[in-house]
Amino acid sequence: MTEPVRRTLTGLAPRAARDKGVGRLIRANRQDAPVAPAAAEPARAAGAPAASTPEQTESGTHRVPKYLQLRRREARVYDEQADALTVLARRLNNGRQSPDGKTTGERITDNTLLRLAIDLLLARADELEGTTEEELAASLGLEPRRLGTEPK
Repeated sequence: MTEPVRRTLTGLAPRAARDKGVGRLIRANRQDAPVAPAAAEPARAAGAPAASTPEQTESGTHRVPKYLQLRRREARVYDEQADALTVLARRLNNGRQSPDGKTTGERITDNTLLRLAIDLLLARADELEGTTEEELAASLGLEPRRLGTEPK
């Protein structure tokens, strides 16, 4: 009895994106194969805007979505922090709705708030001192949090 031939994906070329801008972003975000900016963009006429600039068109049809412009990072947060972020994002999103039912602005997510928190932390980076999370929190004037406890 002959053993069936196993089919694998080895040796297959990766699927290429049809849109050059998205393909460039996908290549740029791959950690295993960083692409130099000059090699990532096709040659263009002098003075012509880049394909991913928001000013390129009036309509948003050729824009790359914001989430594709950002680098994916993972963070572990306390349960209370995750819950509070979700509640805050919902409150801010509810504030976007006008009395006539129309929504203004962009959708606020937990990730939006985390990016703002990171910017705030980086703006105060010169105040950070310590070698533990508790010491770093105290240097910023925050109540130190013990694992498994909620701050006062």
